[in-house]
Amino acid sequence: MSLTRLHDLAKNPQRYDFVQAMRLLEQLSAQGGKRLNLTLKAEAMPSGTSSEVSYFSSANGGAKLRLAKQALSGVKGVIPDYIYEEMLTALHRDDHALKDFLDVFNQRHFEISYRLESQAWLLLEREQQPAKTQLLKHLATLEYQHKPYFQYSLLLGQRSRNPVALSQILNDYFPYKITVQCSQAERRQLPTDSLTRLGCQEDYNSRVGQGFLLGNTGLVHFNRLTLTLEPSNRAEFLRIQSDTRLADEMVSLSKHYLRDNTVISVYLNVRRSYLQQPSISAKSASALRLGEVDCLAPQYKPNELVKILLR
Repeated sequence: MSLTRLHDLAKNPQRYDFVQAMRLLEQLSAQGGKRLNLTLKAEAMPSGTSSEVSYFSSANGGAKLRLAKQALSGVKGVIPDYIYEEMLTALHRDDHALKDFLDVFNQRHFEISYRLESQAWLLLEREQQPAKTQLLKHLATLEYQHKPYFQYSLLLGQRSRNPVALSQILNDYFPYKITVQCSQAERRQLPTDSLTRLGCQEDYNSRVGQGFLLGNTGLVHFNRLTLTLEPSNRAEFLRIQSDTRLADEMVSLSKHYLRDNTVISVYLNVRRSYLQQPSISAKSASALRLGEVDCLAPQYKPNELVKILLR
């Protein structure tokens, strides 16, 4: 801020609003690189004009701003009437001790009032919260492939992740009923470098922290998610079956939410009455699928469910 505006504020304080004066002083402090020691005082006996700023002065790295605004020590303040009358009596005797003491509380009151008044101004958003403004710019320049996920940004940005929130996202994003299940335990083949090998050679795992697993398989807990599609009718089942990108999109959205390497499987849970008799074909769309092979006669027990692996 140029010194011209600072001199104008000192010469004509009545031209400035409270928020304008505070913004000018904040810019002065930011340009100088040093924190401005600003003192805010309440005008004990306002002149009756509509101006909020009645006096300004600056010297030796400090500034004083006297405000004709409603204060804690004013007529409509919170102090008792007898203290206010005592303050006026002391001011007539040129004794400013009591007023200076009350201005300590007025200082914080005016600082809070400035923050509350300026927060409602969208024009000041860029100055007060530059990080938020930069974030909005990044959101506005998102590529098209990321825009469909923007409406779920609050859920995707949560620190904690759970199947319930993932189910909400999937059921809202896709037009099908989807259930999310987490397997409590799954038996897997153990890696060879983790198996116990006894011996005195260097390649044997007799060192501390190695080779503590016995057997060839082990249980892995909560390491797989199962997404199950449940079509409500045959037409919906055919749409799901013909959509070659549906399973990949479900896994992609789930990985965006989970942000880890959890194994995800996608299944299609359908009634036997929705299926046709299996046929051998070179086309992947009409060929046999895993789960359909054992359903040779779908007309029998039509209400039973068949689980088909999609991915």
